Amino acid sequence: MSLVLFYILAGAILVAALMVVMLRNVFHSALFLVLTFFLVAGIYLMLGAEFLAAVQVLIYVGAITILILFALMLTHKIYSAAIRQVNEQVVPAAIIAVLFLVLAIFTVVKTFNGSDAKIAAHAGAWTASLDLSIIPAQQSRLNWTVDIEDNSGQSYVAGGFFSLIDQPSATRVLPMKPDPNTSGYILSASPDYSTIDRIFSRGQSAYIKVWSDKVDYGSVSNAVWTIFSDDGKKIAIKLSNSNTETIGRLLMSRFALPFEVVSVLLLASLIGAIVIARKDS
Repeated sequence: MSLVLFYILAGAILVAALMVVMLRNVFHSALFLVLTFFLVAGIYLMLGAEFLAAVQVLIYVGAITILILFALMLTHKIYSAAIRQVNEQVVPAAIIAVLFLVLAIFTVVKTFNGSDAKIAAHAGAWTASLDLSIIPAQQSRLNWTVDIEDNSGQSYVAGGFFSLIDQPSATRVLPMKPDPNTSGYILSASPDYSTIDRIFSRGQSAYIKVWSDKVDYGSVSNAVWTIFSDDGKKIAIKLSNSNTETIGRLLMSRFALPFEVVSVLLLASLIGAIVIARKDS
């Protein structure tokens, strides 16, 4: 059923996108652009990316296209017969379109070629973070375990240790990427998990990511990251595999500045709409 729904959405997206570039009325093209964005949000929902689907609707449908329609409706003589609403750069546009098509096909083949549906159904990663400033000052070495268990009784347990120092940590191990077909973990000082760390400073945050092909991620009943101190105390933190939570954490940390810079696009669109809407004196 999901495959049928995907083909329906994909076909509708292609038709709506063709209408955007083929219609001679630019206002109608903009309306089909709104429809295209809505349908793409449906694809995101099928992929389990609810946050991206919401952003697609709020930003592109609720902001970008509204500004485009605002500019079109206020532009002087936009429907004038003297204005040619066709693309005069057919050859460059065709070359760019073919290049994007080749790049998209290459990306899809590279990503999904040889993938095992059974493994993909169980693949996933659970994450958590901890502000190390809450650790007592006298603690310098802490042990930790991660316990993940699903409703069928299958479980995955990982364990290790990390050290706290008073000075900022400069120790780094070679970057590591998780392989969804195996089991493992990453303990990192970076929210994008680009490094593996065992030495942290007290002002940092520690980020943990665990994954295993042995755990049924569709029915996890318990997922906890437990940190043990020398005096017997422990800190238990629930792990999550929520895309929304992960993206939100990255947007408010590593990608905070780029996220704000993108907002300049909306300002530029608004200024452009005002400039275009001004009538010639």
